[in-house]
Amino acid sequence: MELSHKITKSDLKDFLKQGKRRKAIAKYYKVSLRTIANYIKKYGLVGTARQGRPPKPRKPHKIYIKRKGKVWIPVETYIAKLNEEYHFVNIQYPPYRYVNQRTFVCSNQTRNPRGRYSTVGIYFIVYVSSVYFLFATKIRYKLVTFKEIYDWISANVQSILEESFPHYYIVGIVGYTFSRPKKKPKAIRYG
Repeated sequence: MELSHKITKSDLKDFLKQGKRRKAIAKYYKVSLRTIANYIKKYGLVGTARQGRPPKPRKPHKIYIKRKGKVWIPVETYIAKLNEEYHFVNIQYPPYRYVNQRTFVCSNQTRNPRGRYSTVGIYFIVYVSSVYFLFATKIRYKLVTFKEIYDWISANVQSILEESFPHYYIVGIVGYTFSRPKKKPKAIRYG
């Protein structure tokens, strides 16, 4: 049997480094998988080829933001760092000056808000069709102290977002805002 292309060690090594599957290489050379396997063994390239089916596309990993320096940083700086890494198509900014990088609480001062609040604004990253978005939504709770509403939202945020946005993959939380609006947002009841 005459090959349409000569199978050289350098070409075969290049194909394997590019992550080409044995099946694709065999199709290119118009030979069987067994022939490609024999050449890989002959040239000492065993272990460089991936076998099996190509992997299924994976969801992106959770975001772990690198915290540099201060805990409270300006919201614009914080979102700009995220945008450099994820190249958002759409950005909804929190309407406050600072964000705590550990707790994701947004405030106009470099401390947690004080008082009683009934509504939480959640700013989160969504991955849809290989594109990242920075979305926002508001969830109404009962009128309680900051600590109580923060504890509630931080414990339930993942299930709230998954239920509210079932067709999106929620990558991570970016920020929380707390308010007492006169106009009531959509009420969602959780445990």
